[in-house]
Amino acid sequence: MGWVGEFSTAGRLSRWAFWWRHLLLLPLALFLCVSTTQLLGEPVDVLPALLTTVFLVSVWGRRLHDRGRSAWWLLVVALPVLGALWLLLECGLRASVDRSRYGAPAGLRPDYVTVGAAPRMERAP
Repeated sequence: MGWVGEFSTAGRLSRWAFWWRHLLLLPLALFLCVSTTQLLGEPVDVLPALLTTVFLVSVWGRRLHDRGRSAWWLLVVALPVLGALWLLLECGLRASVDRSRYGAPAGLRPDYVTVGAAPRMERAP
């Protein structure tokens, strides 16, 4: 997907990728925001803050897509505490396993062959 894809709300994002971005990329983005404010001053610090906001909307929106919901559900954070808690809980749950209007589940490709479980072999005494 590349770096440009990190700012797009199209597609789905697995739970692992969601948390990876929050643990690794978000602290770097916040460091960039604070550093820009301290080094360059007020008019320039809007750009990294805006890019971080778009990045977060993209990540949370794609995670909601993986759960089978629209990115418009991000507006639930307008409810002061309950909205943020609901959104955090929703994005922490497992993905929907079926193909939705947002594409195939993260990590699956349509050209893979699905193989059923092999029969269990009994051990010889």
